[in-house]
Amino acid sequence: MVVGGNKIEPLNTKTIFRLFITTGFILWILSWIGDLNGILPLSTFGMFFSFLLTGIGIYFWLKSYKEKRGFYPKIFEIYRDLLNKIKKNPFNGIIIMVRNLLKFYTLVLIFSMVLVFIGFITIGQSEPVKTVQNYCENNSEIYKITGKINHYGILRNVNFQWSPETVSSELSLIFVSENGVFNLSSKLKKENGEWKVEKLELKDKNTGIV
Repeated sequence: MVVGGNKIEPLNTKTIFRLFITTGFILWILSWIGDLNGILPLSTFGMFFSFLLTGIGIYFWLKSYKEKRGFYPKIFEIYRDLLNKIKKNPFNGIIIMVRNLLKFYTLVLIFSMVLVFIGFITIGQSEPVKTVQNYCENNSEIYKITGKINHYGILRNVNFQWSPETVSSELSLIFVSENGVFNLSSKLKKENGEWKVEKLELKDKNTGIV
C-alpha cells in the first residue's frame, strides 16, 4: 500500500499475533480487577473479548509458526526438549522464559482462562451459589438494602466442608444492584438434600457499611 508517496508494509502474522495476545492479556488483567471491584457487567464483557482476542492471536501464532517452519508446532516434542534442558541446568528455564516472554505470558493467560471457565461452569453454577442467589433475589429485607440485583461477578469463592453428620459451605461473591455494589458472604448447610442459608452478610463495596 502506498500513502503520500510512502510505501506501508502490511503487518505480518507474527506482528498480528503479538498485537492480539498483548491486547488480550491486558484486557484480561483489567477485567479481572474490574470483576473484583464490582465494575459489572463491563468486566464480564472484557473477559469475553479477552478470550476472543487471545484465540485470534493464537491462530495467527500457529499461522506464523507454519509459515516459518513449514509445519505446526509439535507441543509434546517442544515440552520434552524444554524439560531436558531444564534437567541439565535449572537456570535454562529462566533463560528460555525471558527469551520467549510473550509466549510464556500466553501460556499463563490460557491457563488462567481455563481455570476461570471451569470454575464458573462448575462451582459458579453449583447448588450453594444458586441457593444464595435465589435467597438474595427473593428476600424482602435484602431488597430494601440492595434494590434489584442486576449482575453477579464471574469470580466466586466457595468452600465445602464435610462431616459424618452434615455438609456445609461458605460462599463469597460480588454483585451490582440498583443501590450499588455489594460484597456477599454466606454460610450454608445441607439438610434433607436441600441447601439452606444459615448466615448472610452484605457489605457495600464503596462505603464498607453492612
